[in-house]
Amino acid sequence: MRLSRELARSLVRPFPAIQTLQECWFPVAVALYLLLIGGIRTLAARSLMIDESEQLALSQVLSLGYGSQPPLVVWVVWVATALFGPTAATVIAVRFAILGLMYAGLYTCGRAVTATPGKTALAAAAALFVPAVSWDFVFDKTNTPAACAFAALTVAALIRAVRSDNVRWAVAAGVFAGLGVLSKYTFIPFVAGLFAASLTIPQYRRWVLSSRGVIASAMTTVVVLPHVIWVLTSQAELAESITHSITHRPGRTFGMLLTSAGDVVAMSCGFTLLVFAIIAPGVYSRKANLTSESRLLGRALLLASVAAIVVVVLAGGNRLKAHWFTPLAVLLPTYLITRLDFVPVPRLRLISLWCAVVGTVVGVTLAAGVLLGTDLLAQGRHLRERDQLAAEVSIAFAERPDSIVCDAFRDAGNLRFACPDSVVAVLSTPSSARPALRGSVVLVWDASKSDDIPDLTTMMLARDYGLRPDPFGPVSYLGERPSSANRTGHRLGVVTLVRVVK
Repeated sequence: MRLSRELARSLVRPFPAIQTLQECWFPVAVALYLLLIGGIRTLAARSLMIDESEQLALSQVLSLGYGSQPPLVVWVVWVATALFGPTAATVIAVRFAILGLMYAGLYTCGRAVTATPGKTALAAAAALFVPAVSWDFVFDKTNTPAACAFAALTVAALIRAVRSDNVRWAVAAGVFAGLGVLSKYTFIPFVAGLFAASLTIPQYRRWVLSSRGVIASAMTTVVVLPHVIWVLTSQAELAESITHSITHRPGRTFGMLLTSAGDVVAMSCGFTLLVFAIIAPGVYSRKANLTSESRLLGRALLLASVAAIVVVVLAGGNRLKAHWFTPLAVLLPTYLITRLDFVPVPRLRLISLWCAVVGTVVGVTLAAGVLLGTDLLAQGRHLRERDQLAAEVSIAFAERPDSIVCDAFRDAGNLRFACPDSVVAVLSTPSSARPALRGSVVLVWDASKSDDIPDLTTMMLARDYGLRPDPFGPVSYLGERPSSANRTGHRLGVVTLVRVVK
């Protein structure tokens, strides 16, 4: 009988190919998903979205800072465009590579906090329950996915550093934390929350206060110090953009703060909490005897959220934005999954969670097809008009100018890949991040509301470049002004610039 059992076992043993598939199925699934949403993004618009345009426009100069966003993603785009050219495909490929890094980081974090491979993959995939991840990241976000990736990698490296007491993991934790700060400034409250949470758990507190913790802190300092010095010397250039980001309708401070807080809850963690409450309500049980890793992650998310709110309030802001909390929201499913290890959950409920993930992907795909293929919510029309405008701009000049000055990043990025041989500069960018103008120069401004060049644009042209519109030169207009029949219209004006005569 024993021989027959051993023979039967050997016959049903998985083939090597099947074993390999079991080990790498999740990376393959993520790759297929990225190809799917990459196709949706390509069908959505041939022109660049907001983040993509900003990074392609800024990547002409390698600088320690570029304005209201940290420099890491622009540095990556700078390298990519140097290798493959300033094309739309280059910057879109960078964005999806960063999105892939985010899923790899979430998977790595899941492996650090739960020992079950199936739950590890579920922890990463359940990030799709966050609307910003399942929808916004498909079309246009780069800095925030990078911050999400390094948030997950920082947690994973810290846990492994404490477990192994290995210097390499301490260095990795410090480097990942530094890169997260260079990805997006809203990463700073996350690091503060993670540090504070570490001090509340004995074994992590000992590590943080040990030589290993000092090494991690030193590595973070080394990574961020050059940019910090730039920030300190460029405060005047940054103050206006940061104030505009956190303030809206100054007369309604408290009411706007509460309203935006509700929006944050709904758009960052609301759907995640609802799905788990329906399918696996046991994760909310107070009886779960959590591991130190699970308690670390949960407390870090809570304290980081409090830190982010405190920063906005102390800075005089009156609104919160959901994407500021996305690096925390993507880790919430991982925390909830760790709680599944301590409560009885039927296998059928885990399968239901996977079905919810698949349903989210299918739903987003169908919704994108409807919104992009029709004029529902004006999204499809808006994107098609942007495509048409980008094509018109590329053939608008009788002779390609040597330099183009724009008043908006969205137009600047599209002009850079439409006119790859021209220098494209953006008004109001820090002086260290501006490319040097050369030869003939034209101004491209937003003429959607008026044919006249705004006074602020004229002032900045004279102040930053010593240029003014040619009073005798022709003025061209491209695109369509918004109207009752075309509310999403966009119109650009083009005029030659000449030196200011003093």
